[in-house]
Amino acid sequence: MTATAPVLSSTPRQSLRRARGWIVLIVILLVGAGIATAIQLSLATSTLDPMGADNPAPQGAQALARVLQEHGVDVRTASTLEAARQAASERDDTTVLLSDPSGFLDAAQSRTVLGLGVDVVAVGPGFAQLQAIAPDVRLAGHPVRTASSTPGCDVAAADRAESVAGVDTAFRVTGDAVGCFPLGSLYALAQARSGDTTVSAVGAAILENDGIQKAGNAALAIGLLGSHRTLVWYLPSAADATASGVPTIAELTPGWLTPAIILLIAVVVAAAIWRGRRFGPLVVEDLPVVIRASETIDGRAQLYRRASARSHALDALRVGALRRIGRLCGLPPNAYVDQIVIAAAGLTGRPLVDVREALVDSTPGTDAEALATASVLEDLEHEVRLAVGGATDTLGRPAPEGTEPPAGGAQTPPVAGPLGSPATPTNTTRTSAYSDEE
Repeated sequence: MTATAPVLSSTPRQSLRRARGWIVLIVILLVGAGIATAIQLSLATSTLDPMGADNPAPQGAQALARVLQEHGVDVRTASTLEAARQAASERDDTTVLLSDPSGFLDAAQSRTVLGLGVDVVAVGPGFAQLQAIAPDVRLAGHPVRTASSTPGCDVAAADRAESVAGVDTAFRVTGDAVGCFPLGSLYALAQARSGDTTVSAVGAAILENDGIQKAGNAALAIGLLGSHRTLVWYLPSAADATASGVPTIAELTPGWLTPAIILLIAVVVAAAIWRGRRFGPLVVEDLPVVIRASETIDGRAQLYRRASARSHALDALRVGALRRIGRLCGLPPNAYVDQIVIAAAGLTGRPLVDVREALVDSTPGTDAEALATASVLEDLEHEVRLAVGGATDTLGRPAPEGTEPPAGGAQTPPVAGPLGSPATPTNTTRTSAYSDEE
């Protein structure tokens, strides 16, 4: 009887269960992509530009544009001067709304707008734009009073509105210009003639979605923009600035910048020549004077004494003594100080404490104490040499074979001590404590 082998392949239900997490993730991604696409499509059908005819935001003007369309006005939007020119097919029956808060248009382009319609409404114009299209109207900034219930002029649209509220921009008028809705000495609406074109200047807050319903703002806006069959809603863009010629870098650069850069380069080059390294072969020069070792020792001793550097001078003697004693005891050059101290004490029979006191621990407080410690170091080194039974030369090194130690100790001339005072005459063995270190 043959046993049936178990089935190892997964069933569709098991595969679906294992892939459940990936399926949920894919669904979430698809839903997110759909939401993002819907938002982009909604943004594509409306503009967020201030005073946009299809902008439903508080700063937009969608409400005004729809009301004008309901009154039979053909609202044509344009974002470039060329598009505005094409939209204004019949000048005698066209009104142009001009809103250029970013200042894309220059004076010549602003004056060109005057030829597109018989009425031009400048919304929130700047100083340069008013100077170009309505020289008798001056921008006065934000008024203290923001409402007025007196038209104060013979403009039909102002008479029908009777009042305005929420004014954010005021104007001054001179010459033949007319001011409406007085705010003290300023006006919420200014109107002037430029050739055969009537130019009206008004603040943006009166026409925006957030302020159109206040007082008579809607009636004023409809009266200014709905008097003709065609309304060109012109919001200049960066394309107008490009078409007029963007200033070059040379035009934007101040005149003093180029000479300053040239001067800076010249200064850097001069500094490099003045303080830079001189490349060339190394030259070996002989010393003009040969200084004897004894003079160097005397000079260093005088410096130590003048600075009262007793500890420094004594440390120099101790380093030399430790090196020579370690060599006499057969210790390696890297031997520890304690090893040298123990070896010296064992060879000389001196107490370990006294040997360590001389080689390491004592701190001189006066010149006399320093000289006494130096004398102890010489005696200790001499005793070590005698203990090992080796003859040494004047530097404490083992003498050549067959050389006898000097009988009775040969005398040497006095040598200046490390503290500046002449040392007592010593034999060659005792003097080596100074000469080898120096």
